[in-house]
Amino acid sequence: MSWTHSLIITEIPISCLFILVTGGSRYVPGLGNDGSGFGADPFTGAGRYIPGSSSNESAPSGVADPFTGKGAYSSAAQRQTQTNVYFPKTDGVTFEQANAPQIIAKLKELNEGAPQEHKLSEETMESLEGLLQVVCEANSPEPPPTIQQISLLWKVSHWPEEIVFPVLDILRLAVRHPQVNESLCGEAEGVQLCNHLLSLMRPEGRPANQLLALRTLCNCFSGRHGRALLMSQRETILSRAADLAAVCNKNIHIALATLVLNYAGCLHSQPDLEAKAQCLSVASRALETVQDKEAIFRLLVALGTTVASDQTAQDLARSLGVGSQISRYSTVSEPSKVGECCQLVLKALH
Repeated sequence: MSWTHSLIITEIPISCLFILVTGGSRYVPGLGNDGSGFGADPFTGAGRYIPGSSSNESAPSGVADPFTGKGAYSSAAQRQTQTNVYFPKTDGVTFEQANAPQIIAKLKELNEGAPQEHKLSEETMESLEGLLQVVCEANSPEPPPTIQQISLLWKVSHWPEEIVFPVLDILRLAVRHPQVNESLCGEAEGVQLCNHLLSLMRPEGRPANQLLALRTLCNCFSGRHGRALLMSQRETILSRAADLAAVCNKNIHIALATLVLNYAGCLHSQPDLEAKAQCLSVASRALETVQDKEAIFRLLVALGTTVASDQTAQDLARSLGVGSQISRYSTVSEPSKVGECCQLVLKALH
């Protein structure tokens, strides 16, 4: 199947596919204190976002574990035997990096210039700062977030779109906390959370908000309630997220690829072909546009995770022309993980 044909097929509705087969000092959102940019958020490496900029340092390559970046993976023998350390990837990938003082400083700066009706009180600022401190530290000695703090975070996340991004950064970090995950991703509240994040992900929206909404969705996978919510809203979320492949921002592309990968991981052991069809379709569609190697790598891992040990999903991927679409990445040597992972996906499809 030709490259041109694969573009056409990726736009076939999911239901049709299913039938076919069954038949620095600046505030940077998401940036931690790790100077290398590769540690606190091992999967994104140095992926940094500065509002209004699309700059992003590529993640280091040539590592034993491409998801943690630890150890050397440079053995010629290992590459020759194509040891599959890449997929299936079934544990969620999250965006962990944070610089709490800079987030709060930016929040205070924006609050100073906010319209009077949106200005936050000193008490509200202190509450948000306390919440951020708790959710930033894995083993924080502080008491868990209170219902009042969580409710306040939810309320302030509806700040005007031009100034809400530091609040979204707090939300991104907060949903990893079990208490916040349960409160905001529960049955009633969860749909509201999804709808709010989807509204921020509009293609014509602000890149900082699009990025942080995507990263928040990725981090929701870290809790049981978040996973259940995202799986129940999977069709809508992935459809909206797929539209962001057209946004020219490599960090958004990395977050989009991570979201698809997290869905693929959750679906790996499930016989839900229609859901897997959507993952394959979104990944294939994104690969038409995405140029960043880290985003491409994550999409390849998502494809590999989706087809691993699933003959029907493999048939579907072949019908989509995935093999011919990704074959150009099989010779990528920098970073080596792209070429190696691609070869393993192609192997799984033959």
